[in-house]
Amino acid sequence: MKKRKLIKEIAGLLDRRRKLCFIASTLLLAAAAVISQLTPLALGYLTDSVLRVDSKGFSTAIPVLIFILVINLANEVLKVIRRLLVEDAATSVEKKARLKATQALLQAPMSYFRTHMTGSIHGKLNRSIEGTSRLVKLCFMDFAPSIATGIAAIAVLFTALPFSVAFLSILVIPTGILIVFKQISSQRGIRVSLLESKASMDGSMVELLGGIETIRTMDTADIELSRIGSFSEELRKKEMKHHFSMAAYDIMKFANEVFFSVLVIAFSIYLAFKGQISVGTVLTAYLCFTQLAGPLRELHRILDELSESFVLADELFSLTSIEPDFSYLVKPDEQIKNGHAIKLDIDDFCYDENPFKKILKNISFIIPEGMYLGIAGPSGSGKSSLIKLITKLERCNGDVLIGGRSLKGCTRSELSNIITLVPQHPFIITGTIRDNVAYGIEKGCSDEEIWSALDKANLAEFASSKPEGLDFPIAEAGENLSGGQRQRLAISRIFLRSPQILVLDEATSALDNVSEARILEEIEKLSRKGTTVIAIAHRLSTLKNTDLIMVLEDGLIAETGTFDELSAHNGIFRSMLEGKIAGDLG
Repeated sequence: MKKRKLIKEIAGLLDRRRKLCFIASTLLLAAAAVISQLTPLALGYLTDSVLRVDSKGFSTAIPVLIFILVINLANEVLKVIRRLLVEDAATSVEKKARLKATQALLQAPMSYFRTHMTGSIHGKLNRSIEGTSRLVKLCFMDFAPSIATGIAAIAVLFTALPFSVAFLSILVIPTGILIVFKQISSQRGIRVSLLESKASMDGSMVELLGGIETIRTMDTADIELSRIGSFSEELRKKEMKHHFSMAAYDIMKFANEVFFSVLVIAFSIYLAFKGQISVGTVLTAYLCFTQLAGPLRELHRILDELSESFVLADELFSLTSIEPDFSYLVKPDEQIKNGHAIKLDIDDFCYDENPFKKILKNISFIIPEGMYLGIAGPSGSGKSSLIKLITKLERCNGDVLIGGRSLKGCTRSELSNIITLVPQHPFIITGTIRDNVAYGIEKGCSDEEIWSALDKANLAEFASSKPEGLDFPIAEAGENLSGGQRQRLAISRIFLRSPQILVLDEATSALDNVSEARILEEIEKLSRKGTTVIAIAHRLSTLKNTDLIMVLEDGLIAETGTFDELSAHNGIFRSMLEGKIAGDLG
């Protein structure tokens, strides 16, 4: 039942044209199966009717040889055409599966990424897509042809040979299938276990590469190598145990095939000696038997790979069926009409994976439109969590309103036009400086606008120093940039967007004092033009020019005021400035 559902899911990835391709492929398959059986019959005829003592010579064999040549060429042409049709459908399935899985992951709840290793997700995604594509190919390029060839061979056996020879020949099937199913039952689950182990290995490798600088400076490469080596050895032993079992069953299958092959030949020769069948019939019997035994020999490999592919396809559709994040399950209601003032009315907030730990408690606050609000507090006080609620990255128990409208009724598309978030760890794409600055901008951007944005982010000098200018290539994750340059590249995007609400989550933590001062000046200009700015600061001194500072402690608003007011007041903010409380730096 589950496999039927999977097949239905895969069929749903095919458009009408590809479904017609499968119908055409099936018709070609039937034709090829019939044609493949003509060679044994032709060779039997050649032996009995042409190669007789009273034959007129070699010339009489030429038409039969030409016939054999033509039907084999025709069969190969049909196979090639069918393979191309199946490959076209399989690549179409792979493309649509990748897009569907990517969309599901991009819309997955944030908790999903906190509970799954990135490398494991990546490995699972790639293997499941490849497995689904391979499932299509196996069904139409291996399994179906083997079954069709086997059926055609049985039909020829019972029409061209005596019943006794045909019956003896097909006895190889039940014993062969018995061995195959015994093999499958004994190895059930091993491939799934191996796949899960490899997914864990992928996660570990991505984790290692992400910490390469720490590993190198702490000289722990040998330790990590030993850890991966131990894991790899366990995986290797598990695989070898599987391979030994497979080899033992392969020997049994080969022995079964050889036994019945010799038995059929011996019985056919015995009948020929008694004059009950011709020499050509002996040859036909052997060739028909090989046509039957060939698919049977491949049956376990095909069924084994099909079993693995079904597991992978199931993994794919488990990915594509991830429930979208709550923020995507929204039907837009009324538009925001009353400016962009933000009202926080949060009861409690907990992360899904730890529902008993309250991160924020009873937050009630209004951020007027155009205010430059700083957020400060000790580490773990809930600053970043509050930002996630304002940007609708996490579900709010209570409400957050923008312009009098609840975020619960705002779509992601609407919010992207209102709010811009610059996180501490910027997202940099592999491409050019131009690609990164204009990232997410639907309308076209001129080079002048991009240069202006770079100038405001204090990155124009860097870009102009490169021969390629805006076309300077950016490596994966911005590895050919410094931490400060990555942050400035991400910050430059806000000057193209001119957002109504700008949220900065320690967005300048890696900047030098000169760059930070220049960027903060440009952000203050945005605020004076009406942009609401909410900033978590890495250094408290950068909040001096904010209109107001909200100080959080243990998920509560502990105090509010201007920088001067909080500095003069004997409270948490002042203790943080003086270094008495661990948290943001003064």
